[in-house]
Amino acid sequence: MLLIPYVCAEFRDRSGNPVYRITPEMRGCLTEAPEAIKQDLLFDMLVADGSIKVPESESQKRVLEADPMAGVNAEGRSAVMNTEKPAKSAKTEPKAEEKTATAEK
Repeated sequence: MLLIPYVCAEFRDRSGNPVYRITPEMRGCLTEAPEAIKQDLLFDMLVADGSIKVPESESQKRVLEADPMAGVNAEGRSAVMNTEKPAKSAKTEPKAEEKTATAEK
């Protein structure tokens, strides 16, 4: 399987035996990896956050070969902007005393 890794990782099979290792020299380069790395949950996680790209077609492969670092931030993840609203922090929520005071009114 062809892939472009942006982070270092070590993949293991279901028994915990090392199957494949991505070293610093391999980052940002088109690499041939064994299909067995799909057994490791780490592989799915890294593909989901964009730390590993797996070209699914010949055109995607050509695009990645031309500029493998396009769309990748300094952390080695996909640089797509997060459109979700940020969660409220504990500082912005009213205190329990204030909640009961407003509920009683």
